[in-house]
Amino acid sequence: MSKLYERIREARRLTGLTQEVLAGELGVTRSAVAQWEMADGTAPSVENLIGLAQRSGLHFEYLATGRGERVLGPPASTIAEPPADYQPLSEQQRLLLDRFEALAPRQRSALLELLNDSRQRRR
Repeated sequence: MSKLYERIREARRLTGLTQEVLAGELGVTRSAVAQWEMADGTAPSVENLIGLAQRSGLHFEYLATGRGERVLGPPASTIAEPPADYQPLSEQQRLLLDRFEALAPRQRSALLELLNDSRQRRR
């Protein structure tokens, strides 16, 4: 049975991507991918293994454990497709979210409580 770092390298090579390009697709650094491919390196998170499995066409179980069927299908052209019903936030929604995130935790809780109370009063 192969080692995790060997299966990760195999998966990346199946995609035909460099470590740098794969890292960009997964949202990690190139050095993180390089570490995953080293015998004494670090292991990727489950989320990154899932993305790599999707991108490479390998079964997640095979990639993560070395057991089970090796190939699920052809490599995907991207790691994930956005959901069909995805709609970007409006400028107003973005502004509201930015302002909410700037609040302290207690202020966030108080605001949410106020909004819930006013919603219940309207009923």
